[in-house]
Amino acid sequence: MNLHKNYKSSYIIKEDIINLIEMHNKDKASLCFVNERQTGYDDQRWVEKSNIIKARDNYTCQLCLAFNPMAEGGMFIKQGEFYTLHYYDWEKNKYIIGVQDYDLSINFDFTYGFHLAMPRFNVHHKIYYRNRKIWDYQDDCLVTLCEYCHHYIHSLTDVGIPIVEERKDGTTKLIGKTRPKPYELNHTDLGTFQPFALVKENKWGIGLKGQDLKDFWRAKNENKKWFDYYDLLNDNVVHIAVFNDPNNMHEYEETKVVIDFIITDFFERILGFSKMQQ
Repeated sequence: MNLHKNYKSSYIIKEDIINLIEMHNKDKASLCFVNERQTGYDDQRWVEKSNIIKARDNYTCQLCLAFNPMAEGGMFIKQGEFYTLHYYDWEKNKYIIGVQDYDLSINFDFTYGFHLAMPRFNVHHKIYYRNRKIWDYQDDCLVTLCEYCHHYIHSLTDVGIPIVEERKDGTTKLIGKTRPKPYELNHTDLGTFQPFALVKENKWGIGLKGQDLKDFWRAKNENKKWFDYYDLLNDNVVHIAVFNDPNNMHEYEETKVVIDFIITDFFERILGFSKMQQ
């Protein structure tokens, strides 16, 4: 098994479902950039509001569709015609998929030091109302994004979040859009990696140069772990174990088809790997 990571362009994803993060269909290219700073993200009212939105969106990024199998109890996912329960144990480097309606569990055991970068979820405002508290928004103004996509959206000059001023007579005025923020990958913060990226702990800084090497030593001095992308998935990285108890040969053949599909779908659609060209 030799599989190579395909990092799907966030631009392509954005073009597919941009309407999910756009509040207005207007051309905002001509709008001026406005410095707008939102506060109150530690307020309990925002925490409660954001939890409601995340639950509504099934704890799934609505842009790249990443989910978090580290959630308590795991995550139910539909793979083809099969309903599966996904659970990821970061500490043990183990990813488990259980298949409903089959006495079947598929375990993916990653070699020590290798991990999957799990998404962290933010609630994104599609629009900002000036002088309105961040939790005082209708639900359809809010959407769940993973931290990676959230950073990405705020870095785009052509998407800018519209800023609206509310007048006393109940009308609104579109006054500008948010200024883009540069997106920078932080190798000690896995929330900034693309969800389900395969990463490897870099203990020695091998191959790092320039600013990366300086940041690595700073991280090491601060007792933080440094991770690198790892593009190749093979038998030295992950070991697959299947647990099932079919009662007869017919059931065995049927189960084998299910196993092959679940494994292929997991590698190709969820993790984003494909077979290397010979």
